[in-house]
Amino acid sequence: MPDDPRVLDVIGSGPVALAFALFALRQGIDRRLIRLERREEAIPHALAARQLALSLGSWQLLRRIARAPAAAPISIVDVSLTDHAGRARITAAEMRVPALGYVVRYASLLQALQRSAHDAGLFDDSDHAAHDQTAGLRIHAEGDTGDDASVLEFDQTALLAEVEVETAHATTAWECFTTQGPLALLPLPEPRRYSLVWCASPAQNRRRAALAPEALAAELQEVFGWTLGRLVIASPCLVAPLVRRSRRELARSDEVWIGNAAQALHPVAGQGLNLGLRDAFELARSLAQATFQGLPAGAALQGFARARRMDRLGTIGLTDTFARVFTLTPLRPAQSVALAALDLAPPARAALARRLMFGHR
Repeated sequence: MPDDPRVLDVIGSGPVALAFALFALRQGIDRRLIRLERREEAIPHALAARQLALSLGSWQLLRRIARAPAAAPISIVDVSLTDHAGRARITAAEMRVPALGYVVRYASLLQALQRSAHDAGLFDDSDHAAHDQTAGLRIHAEGDTGDDASVLEFDQTALLAEVEVETAHATTAWECFTTQGPLALLPLPEPRRYSLVWCASPAQNRRRAALAPEALAAELQEVFGWTLGRLVIASPCLVAPLVRRSRRELARSDEVWIGNAAQALHPVAGQGLNLGLRDAFELARSLAQATFQGLPAGAALQGFARARRMDRLGTIGLTDTFARVFTLTPLRPAQSVALAALDLAPPARAALARRLMFGHR
């Protein structure tokens, strides 16, 4: 082991930053070598109320480091087109897993990780006194990809809100592809309450956000249908821009980028946070192995970047494709056939489900 191990300066205070610190501790890295930001300010309401889709793989990773927050399990994912036939359903029962994933609120997840970090002593500044002058490795997890990023504009925004439904399919997540972008309704921990993510052109979503709740609900009802009975908008609406940003360089000799600092994805299929949590886990493992084998930290960072390449590029490519291909109106008949074929092909459906649950393996 090196005589003077490098301090890990974790830049960021969100779920990926906290998860990395807890994964590093679990991998055997000395707590005194982990410098974690502690921010006392309240979480903005719009962020606290945000809903996050965690894959089964992410849920399993998080259960190693924190108590489970309140969550709604997803046992069925129903994928359809809004104006053509063709539907595919992926089920937990077919995959022989307890759930395909879980939906949690940002605030609940953050608080669960903060409690674990506090209980583990990661916020105890006195532990870091002996290492204050040590040059650290900077772990960027603050959500800014910086200038070294490729950018893909989708010409879409996401309208975010909560919806109360009349007839709950309590563990089904609905993904409907419209010609302007995907529309998702995800179950929330509260009965008959769903998270709405409605992707469309910026002008269209600005118009929708300005509607009275009753008028917006009627428009949503017209697009989504009556599968869940009458829909009621149950929260203020937020419109978020959608741009995919991905860093070209993930690691240098003393810096590395993970989570939204490495890539910000389109929300289709809910892969952004899941990719970030896999980043955090693999980085913690790579640094722990280097520490205990006496290898240079820089080599560990470069090895991490190489190891993450396939999962990262594959997930970015998958979400980019889903976000764009279903908006190509001339391909609508082919899309309909493809969804129907997927529903009739268990091996293909299982391969897609494993990819979404666990990433590239």
